[in-house]
Amino acid sequence: MESHATFQCRAKLSKNGVRRLDWIRSVLNRLYNSALEERKNSWEKDRNSVSLYDQMKGLTRKRKADPEGLGSIAVKAERGMLFRLDRAYQAFFRRCKAGEKPGHPRFRPIARMETIDFVDPKTTMVKKRKRGFAIRIKGFPTIRLFPTRPLPEGELKALRIVRKPNRVYVDLVYEVEKEPLPECPSAVGIDLGVRKRATLSTGERIERNRKDWPEIRRQQRRIARSKKGSNRRKKRVRQLALLRYREKVRNRNACHRHTTRIIREHGRIAVENLNVKGMTTKGLNKKGLNREIATQSWGIFRNQLHYKAEWAGREFVEVDPKYTSQDCHRCGVRNRPGRSETYRCLACDLRMDRDHNAALNILRAGNIVLGAGTWASRPSVAPEL
Repeated sequence: MESHATFQCRAKLSKNGVRRLDWIRSVLNRLYNSALEERKNSWEKDRNSVSLYDQMKGLTRKRKADPEGLGSIAVKAERGMLFRLDRAYQAFFRRCKAGEKPGHPRFRPIARMETIDFVDPKTTMVKKRKRGFAIRIKGFPTIRLFPTRPLPEGELKALRIVRKPNRVYVDLVYEVEKEPLPECPSAVGIDLGVRKRATLSTGERIERNRKDWPEIRRQQRRIARSKKGSNRRKKRVRQLALLRYREKVRNRNACHRHTTRIIREHGRIAVENLNVKGMTTKGLNKKGLNREIATQSWGIFRNQLHYKAEWAGREFVEVDPKYTSQDCHRCGVRNRPGRSETYRCLACDLRMDRDHNAALNILRAGNIVLGAGTWASRPSVAPEL
């Protein structure tokens, strides 16, 4: 089965190379903003829409008029910026048709210009060296790579350079052959939560993600005490950005470890289909809950399970979470546990962890969706505990 795999490598650049890369980011950022301004002015003044291909033709003229700027950079990177703007407009039109909040594309400051995409990259851009690899592109500094795992010999489908706080990364997307894992009869239901990141129907608990909020607030106070526009403030802003990025990477890697293990040990995975966006909308006394839901990264966890199950040939299903926390998995009576961590059934006197009970209900619902079982009859609703 052919699929795409992303290999993220930390890039090695000289000091002059980093300065050159930052200059390229500023040039591409101006190209993005000028292309956005062209589209806005054309519509507001003449009611004419400018297409992606119109801007591609204009890019050729701009490169000839600015040989030291746009003309000195590989055209594939500049086309990547125009494609990014076109995708932003496509998403804008889609939201307008769906009746959602449109959110027109906005002008970007250089701080938001982190990624450089290349259109139709060639496999020969990544060249093997005695130690590691090297990327040589017109106008760009030499980028050396030392990947932690061997790169495949397949076709290079995408290449992007990502500028992070104090670091530069290169994402290489290859077309690879994925071999499914051996069949496994085990099935598991997963209940996502706040007190615990996830609880499995096997009884296993995955501990919640914890951010270092005291250190984050301490650095935020240091930034607030610094004079705006000073070098000290810029340095402290970078330090906070680096702290947040490190926590993001640790959380993502933890999700990878848990999801990979689940995929290897189980052949059928059922997860509740939660509307995370709706659950994190602003509301009265919901700020803390919204923050905790975002901290546990339900969307990342679920997406990783989805694509890894597809690669491994596992069965993956998302079930309706309605009443999974209230129904007794043994007799089907609907109880109301309130805020208690212990689930107690008033009909069969079942006592167990409420998240474990919900995971068992999710597993049963997943079996039904996959045609491996049927719902039990629903007894009357029991009174609240």
